[in-house]
Amino acid sequence: MPPTIPKSFLKGFVPTLNNRGFMAEHPDEISTEFVAFAAGCGQRVLDIGCAYGVATLPALARGAWITACDMEQGHLDILMEKAPPAHRARLECRAASLPEVDFAPQAFGAILCARLLHFLRGADVEASVLKMFDWLVPGGKLFLVADTPYTGLWKSHAPVYEEKKRRGDPWPGFIDRFQDFLPPGVASAGQPEFLNPLDPDILDRVCKGAGFAVEKAIFMDGSVAGSGAAKPAKAHAGVIALKQA
Repeated sequence: MPPTIPKSFLKGFVPTLNNRGFMAEHPDEISTEFVAFAAGCGQRVLDIGCAYGVATLPALARGAWITACDMEQGHLDILMEKAPPAHRARLECRAASLPEVDFAPQAFGAILCARLLHFLRGADVEASVLKMFDWLVPGGKLFLVADTPYTGLWKSHAPVYEEKKRRGDPWPGFIDRFQDFLPPGVASAGQPEFLNPLDPDILDRVCKGAGFAVEKAIFMDGSVAGSGAAKPAKAHAGVIALKQA
């Protein structure tokens, strides 16, 4: 039997099993565009950092062939259990994490990496996006979502981020001691050692540096369609980038 999804205490979001944040219960704007593209691109697609499948399951429902990758095997077990039996032949699951994971060159027509990159150091963000460029077919698209300095327990750090960005720091949102932002009484065990909140400019720069043509680079608020929960403006950064043929 797969593990049980933890009970949510934040409307519209579900805690992960590994204490690495939350999965939204409904796809955000960028993830929704991935689902639509995945359904029609005619290639296998990748959802990396898929959690319980908020984007994987809708893509499957629309006919996509999809590889779901997550560092937590329990998430994948739950995802496979949730997938309708008729769709499971089109679903491949792999337990692995960035930046170590690798796939064959030109294996995918589209890649979604949602709310994962801000858990990586800057050099690993760049290395991961370079890998994604290699994994995509020419004409394939990359869909990225990352948490920004304006949301979460770390939003009080936003003025520091803004000042560092004015000074030209390439990773101005980086927090080297995430534990300092945990509320009293919250255990630090399993929590990230550091956090690297990103913004659209950073994602745009990293994608262009890897060879992509950026089609969209935006801030998104943290609201989730259908949840009724209002979240901070500029809570997430989103990018859609094309590997040109």
